[in-house]
Amino acid sequence: MTKILAIDDKMDNLISLSALLKTFLPDCEVMTAQSGPEGLEKAKAGLPDTILLDIKMPRMDGYEVCNRLKEDEQTKHIPVIMLSAIKTETGDLVKGLESGADAYLAKPIDEYVLVAQVKSALRIKKAEDQLRNQKDLLEEMVRERTRELRESEERMKAILRASPVGIGLFINRELQWANETLHRMLGYENGSLSGQNARIFYADDEEFDRVGRELIPVVDKEGAGELETRWARKDGTAFDCRIRACSFRPQDSVTGFIVTVSDISESKRLEAQLQQAQKMEAIGTLAGGIAHDFNNILGAIIGYAELARMRADQESNVAADLDKVIKSGKRAADLVQQILTISRRHKKERRPMQLKYILKEALKMLRATLPSTIEVKEIAGMGIINADPTQMHQVIMNLCTNAAHAMQEGGGVLEVGIGDVQVGSKDPETGYLDLPSGSYLRLAVSDTGYGIPRHLMDKIFDPYFTTKDTGEGTGLGLSVVQGIVKAHGGTITVDSEPGKRTTFHVYLPLIQGEEKPEKEPEGPLPTGSERILFVDDEELLIELGRQMLEMLGYEVVTKKSSIEALALFRSEPDRFDLVITDMTMPKMTGDKLARELMEIRPDIPIILCTGHSKLISEKKAKEMGIRAFVGKPITKRAMAETVRKVLDDSAKTILPS
Repeated sequence: MTKILAIDDKMDNLISLSALLKTFLPDCEVMTAQSGPEGLEKAKAGLPDTILLDIKMPRMDGYEVCNRLKEDEQTKHIPVIMLSAIKTETGDLVKGLESGADAYLAKPIDEYVLVAQVKSALRIKKAEDQLRNQKDLLEEMVRERTRELRESEERMKAILRASPVGIGLFINRELQWANETLHRMLGYENGSLSGQNARIFYADDEEFDRVGRELIPVVDKEGAGELETRWARKDGTAFDCRIRACSFRPQDSVTGFIVTVSDISESKRLEAQLQQAQKMEAIGTLAGGIAHDFNNILGAIIGYAELARMRADQESNVAADLDKVIKSGKRAADLVQQILTISRRHKKERRPMQLKYILKEALKMLRATLPSTIEVKEIAGMGIINADPTQMHQVIMNLCTNAAHAMQEGGGVLEVGIGDVQVGSKDPETGYLDLPSGSYLRLAVSDTGYGIPRHLMDKIFDPYFTTKDTGEGTGLGLSVVQGIVKAHGGTITVDSEPGKRTTFHVYLPLIQGEEKPEKEPEGPLPTGSERILFVDDEELLIELGRQMLEMLGYEVVTKKSSIEALALFRSEPDRFDLVITDMTMPKMTGDKLARELMEIRPDIPIILCTGHSKLISEKKAKEMGIRAFVGKPITKRAMAETVRKVLDDSAKTILPS
């Protein structure tokens, strides 16, 4: 409903105005006020659509009321029609309009003119209200859009900050903007990259030109493209990255590129490690595959040498030479076990030992391969450690080989020394070592080569890290050495002066006690007279087994085929006291033969021999009921003691005391 406020100090005038307005505007509501202050109060409370205002009123005339109405935010938009009871002078009209009135009528007022003026004011008010509403709506829409844009901008900034990839905007090969990730990736302070030419990001000019040749044409044609390249950090170090460029046109005549940069150094390193691991796995598989045949060969060499040694004059040169053959064969067997260790299929036991003997043997082997420009100095000290001799040999060979490689161009001095040191937290020489206090053997390997650059010192023990050319090294040497040393309760340190020398120190715990001899214990070999079925598919090993067992007093029947052995045993199951069988044989493996034999005669003791097999382990063999599991090559003492023990244990089982 339309509301009209009439302000006049005379009640008669108010009644007349109300009646007139109700007559011509029946749907309107007429409010009245008899003074200026009352009119201001009702105008604020009721917010009428039009105000009829008398000029001549006591205390506050119409001019002042109008001024106050137009100064107030709530009422300034309400149309005001001034009514005057005196002749209108030009000055009064001007004064009324200057006070903010929208119309000025003099009394006596023509009722039709008044009504027309009121209707006009109402139309103007309605139009202004609509405009204000539209303006308010537009302003609210602008505020909402501004808020959304601000939120979107903040989200985008957060996304760009959190992005794991670097993002940059290039125009005419000049970087205009880059996110924080790209700054961190390149080693710059945030915001300092703007204005830099794209060339500074590449490792060299050739790579910069290659990207321009290969990437830009693709982006121009397809709108986007990517490739792998090498960028350079602020400190000059290069890293592998993948860049993706998308074109955009901020202006009709300007073409820019949005470039994302991903650091793929780690993934490339992991990929190289995976490839290397797969290669090592293949080597391990190959090692396991040839171990059986190689151990058979070694078994024949060692076995026949031992047979010949038993027949030779104990004090003759022939006996001494055979001892060397046997010792070399056993060392070769240890090397096979080392290969199986790499393929994770074998674990050696440690024993008390003097490292100096391993050192002498390793250096003797190494000297034969070194050029004459490298001088070898040896300082061998005393001290017993609990270690795996083969792994210690591996540690020395790896460290010495690396040292020799560092001097291969200009020659130099390779110095290897052994001494004992005390490690303690208060010792100025060793207090920094991460080791319990105590006595340690220190192996020092030093060279006068080109040294290790400072920025590589933290990486030299990383698996697959190498500074050697492709084909010269796998990057496993020092990591293997560190793993062996740590497993033995020790540690390894390195000290290097680039261009002068490098020294590796290996610390291993010393123990009290005597060195356990490598040679077999003295004493007579255990013998017997039982009947043995010996099965192997190698002719040399069959003959060797027969001779060895017959020299020990046993009655031996040999078979080259597991099928033939099973047929013989099935026909005469009580003929044999023991069966010795190889594991890897055609048509029927040793474990399957053992099962068949025990099906026929559950109490038959069986010894299973293997050069290497991934199909069976000692634990699995024992669970099957096999009495002994022996690794090849088998020495005469190992054969004699194992056979005697199995037969004696079997007899106790059958005839308990």
